[in-house]
Amino acid sequence: MAQQEPNRMAREIDLLWGLRTSPRRGPKPKLSRDAVVDAAVALADAEGLEAVSMQRVAKELGYTTMSLYRHVDSKEDMLTLMAEAATGSAPPAPREDGDWRAGIEDWAAAITRRYRDHPWMVFVQLSGPPSGPNGLRWMEAGLRELVGAGLRTGDALEMLLLITATLRETIRMEVEMGRAAAEAGTTMPESERDYARALRMVVTPDRFPTIARMLDEGVLDQEPASAPPEGGPAGGPAEGLDFGLQRILDGIEAYVRARGA
Repeated sequence: MAQQEPNRMAREIDLLWGLRTSPRRGPKPKLSRDAVVDAAVALADAEGLEAVSMQRVAKELGYTTMSLYRHVDSKEDMLTLMAEAATGSAPPAPREDGDWRAGIEDWAAAITRRYRDHPWMVFVQLSGPPSGPNGLRWMEAGLRELVGAGLRTGDALEMLLLITATLRETIRMEVEMGRAAAEAGTTMPESERDYARALRMVVTPDRFPTIARMLDEGVLDQEPASAPPEGGPAGGPAEGLDFGLQRILDGIEAYVRARGA
């Protein structure tokens, strides 16, 4: 009977945990999987995800492309390993005061810093929930705080997915808008003001009453905060990220309170 191929998630677990990696005899090879992944991460940090290929990483390391395939089977596997490595292995520790809300704020801020340090991460296609040791550490840390709020584990998982998606998508928008502004030789605040001026040419109160009100209130004309978020550009979408996160946490508190009543 033919041996059944592992499913996609089982294969990813094998890849990220090294379950099927057998120790090699003889001298340690000069090139290793860690070295390949580190070089790929450095390349993506410097030039973006589009610069990463097996050929380019091999060139950066001074090896042939075939040499890389002895350690990483494909570019898809390399991207998976890169994302796991860039996630890092040290999420925030439990707070001594037990404040779950502050704990989630710490967790979200730390995740946002990881995305800003490695902005290409938000463009790596997700194949499912975290499955590597680093990803699971961060998942554990986030669930710990949400369960501490009084949520059941299933509800905590749903909320963690919502928070993660909010952070990831906001940073992705920020990166894309920043690139577009740079290509146009402008800044994100200037782009927003240009957008507002263009909208005023077509938006009227009878057709788009709420948008017209927003334009009248000068929402898009406001100067960015004097101190942009850590590691982020002035005027980026993430300047309002904390407002959205706080409303999610308000909702969790209200839900737990109502369920308790």
